[in-house]
Amino acid sequence: MEEFLLTREPLSIVRISTALFIQVEQGEWTGVLEKEVENFENVLKRVLDQVPLEDVERKRSFKILALEKN
Repeated sequence: MEEFLLTREPLSIVRISTALFIQVEQGEWTGVLEKEVENFENVLKRVLDQVPLEDVERKRSFKILALEKN
């Protein structure tokens, strides 16, 4: 999921849903909602750390996503 979210394409609910679908398809889904939320939070933090500082719009999108989760 991390590589998927790091592409330069616009971040949207469709892209996030696609990343989650790929995770399920590849057998990476645990089936435990609490664990999946934790995994997603960890991926989101790692991705946010890897987004270049000059990519302000993408960083803003990820920060909004992190806030919406809470």
